[in-house]
Amino acid sequence: MKTNFEIITREIGHVVEIEENVPIWKMPKVMGKNFHRIMDYLKTNNAECTDAPYARYLDINWEEQMSKGMIANLVGMFTKKWHFMTGMPSSVKLEGEYGIKPGFIEGQKYVKAIHKGPYQKVGETYKNMYNWIKQQGLTAAPESIEFYMNDPGKVKKEDIETVVLIPVE
Repeated sequence: MKTNFEIITREIGHVVEIEENVPIWKMPKVMGKNFHRIMDYLKTNNAECTDAPYARYLDINWEEQMSKGMIANLVGMFTKKWHFMTGMPSSVKLEGEYGIKPGFIEGQKYVKAIHKGPYQKVGETYKNMYNWIKQQGLTAAPESIEFYMNDPGKVKKEDIETVVLIPVE
């Protein structure tokens, strides 16, 4: 699958997030629960989600992650805990409560790709993005953001769209 990359500057603005540290196989259930909690929180506070829900992955060691083989990645699915924030951009600044943290994501430079298809194959997009970033002479920050543009429960697997952003310097 051919993926196009572009360098953009984007401010995400006010957000509300829930911090997690779980293995990859638990992520769909955890994210689903968190997205519902955040949406309820936004409604209760007369705020709106101004963009797609997202996951912001933190503490990524790109060199280590990209050098892993298939077996190491398979083992990691069951053993590695991913540090990430489940979040939504908010129309207003909120205070947060009970594990829901407010924040503001400043404008910064990202490499952007649109992954189309099953989420299980997003790793290919990351690998291609990381190689492209290196070819451009840029340095990837130790995080990424994935915006989930449609609901995988409502569209065919091949129609799932995920916007992937990697901050770069």
